[in-house]
Parts: sequence; C-alpha cells; structure tokens
Amino acid sequence: YRGTLNLLNQLSIVVGILVTLTVGMLANSGPYWRISVGFGLLLACAHLLLAPFAVESPRFLWSRNKHAEARAVLRKLRCTADVDDEVATWGATAAGPPAASSGRHCQPYAQAEPAADAAEGSSTPEVDPLQRTQTSSNGSMKPTGPVESEELRGEVASVTIFNIFRIRHYRQPWLLVLALQFGQQLSGINTVFYFSSSVLEKMFSRQVSGILTMMIGVLNVLATAAAAPVVDRFGRRPLLLSSMAAMAISVTLLGVGLGLRLNLLAAVSLYLVVASFAPGYGPVPFLLGTELFDMRAASAGGSWALAANWTGTFLVAAAFLPLLNLIGEWVFAIFVAAILICWVVFYVYVPETKGRTIDEIAMGFK
Repeated sequence: YRGTLNLLNQLSIVVGILVTLTVGMLANSGPYWRISVGFGLLLACAHLLLAPFAVESPRFLWSRNKHAEARAVLRKLRCTADVDDEVATWGATAAGPPAASSGRHCQPYAQAEPAADAAEGSSTPEVDPLQRTQTSSNGSMKPTGPVESEELRGEVASVTIFNIFRIRHYRQPWLLVLALQFGQQLSGINTVFYFSSSVLEKMFSRQVSGILTMMIGVLNVLATAAAAPVVDRFGRRPLLLSSMAAMAISVTLLGVGLGLRLNLLAAVSLYLVVASFAPGYGPVPFLLGTELFDMRAASAGGSWALAANWTGTFLVAAAFLPLLNLIGEWVFAIFVAAILICWVVFYVYVPETKGRTIDEIAMGFK
C-alpha cells in the first residue's frame, strides 16, 4: 500500500484547493474576505496542536542505530508487535552507505537488459541486500555481485543537498526527480485555474461560473482519489504516461477553444485537463520522489524535488501572462511541447517502482 498511502499527500493538497475555492466563493464580497484569512490561521493552529503527536520515521531511526526506538515506533504505526519481517528488509540501510558503481549510472529503463531466467523450484533464494543489482525490463532486480567493503568505506557517508548530485548512483534519480517536478509545472496545469473563471463567465453569470469553478476542484479531488486504490495495482509508469498523453490532447483542445473563441470547447477542455492531470501527472511525481532515493538521500532528494516544483510554479506564473500577450493562445503549444518531450524522457528513463523495496529501487540505479 505504499503508493496508495503516498497519494494521500496529493489528495490532501487537492482537498485543500477545493476548500479554498469554496470559501473564496462564499466569502467574496464586503468584509467576508477576512473569513478566508482566518480559515488559514485556523489550519495553522491545528498543525501546531497536532505536531507533537507526529512520530519520527522508523527507517530514519534505524539508520541512526536507534534500533529499539525504531521498532517501538513501527509497532505503533503497524498496530502489531510482530515487525521483524519488515525490519529485515532494512538490511541495506542499516549496513552502511551503498557502493559507488563502476558502470554507467544512467541506464534507460526502456533499454534495460532482459530479466534473468526463472529460478528453479517454487522458492526464491534470498538476495543479500549488499549485492549489486541491475534493473531488468520486467521490473525484477538482477544481482550482479557483492559490494566490496573497500567501496563501502570509500563512499560518502552523509548525503546533503550540496553533494547528492556528485554521488554517481544518486545522479540519475536526482535528475529524474527534478524533471518530474519541473515538467509537471511546465504542463501548464495552473493556467486552468487562471483561465477557469474568465472562460466560464463568458457563458454564465458570475454566480454560476463561481459554482462551476468550484466543480473543477471537486473533479480534481475525485480524479485524484480514483488513482489512490489503483496505483499499487497498475503501477506508476502506466498512470504517469497515460495521464500525460491525455493531458497533451486536452491542453491542445483548450488552446484551440480559446484561440478560435469556441467557448463551449474551452469550458469542456478545462475539465478535461484536470481529469487528465489529477490521476497521474499530479500525484505520481511526488510519489516517485519518495521512492527513487534510499533513506540516506531521502531528505536531500525530497528538498530538491520541492525546490524544483516551486521553481517551476514561479517561472510559469511569471512568464504566462507576458507570453499570452506576446503570442496569444499559442502559449498552450509550448505547454503541449513540454508535455510531449517529458513523456519521451520519462518513458525511457523512469523505472517502475511497484512491488520493490526502497533499497531495491535505489540499488537499481548503480
């Protein structure tokens, strides 16, 4: 259920957007704007009150050799005293830094070597977590040899935002996470919310257009929620790539509708863009950002991911209106081109992480 649980982050975000749209619609006149500000203050106070009840990540505690505390937290989270099987999968994290690879670190996913032959008999031999592995085309991890202790001692023990891109086996996931987050914003998703009210007000009254804008938020929540139970069944790649393909089509339709003054097409396209984005291109980049790095690099990788996302948000917001004034609705062609370029890059390089442990995924980049 790792994928489902991680998607709750994006689901919480889109629920917050819906609440904001609703409060904004109800408190959009006179002194009532203070309600919107006060509502944000109320949520901040709730965070302060609940923060002391948050627990530290058990994997993080384990990596800091706080084994007893890690087990205690894990028992609390899992509501069971038997956590030995899960702790056993943390062997690579507990054993020390992973080894640097002597081979190329940027192997395309689409060109990975075929899977190893099926193991004889009904049982699968346990693989030493300190073995080098290689990602095969069907998503299996193929051991290629043990990691030498000399390499372990020579690896950088502390991974920070300043050195993560200098460590060979973290370089590809670092680049992928940046591309996923930055590419998400280059899809132009925020322009839907820029345009929604003005497009809908051309066809309906201000009150009705406000309700329809709020319904975009409802669709955003429903489409994101629909992805949560299936991301662990169908995988990350199918959701991501199909979402991007559908979004390229819907953003094209939005640009055509706005350019040709086809108000009905433009209005419908607003909903299509959100319905395309929410199940895949919205949550999957955040999900992959938590899966492509092992525990040593999780904090640094996550920091870079959020920085890339907010940088992309700022750049698109700053450039959109000047580009719209300069080239008109052709600005949407830029978004479509960005989606298609990113689709090709992600098809080639983004691995499928479904069914793998975090350490198996990380070792696949060596």
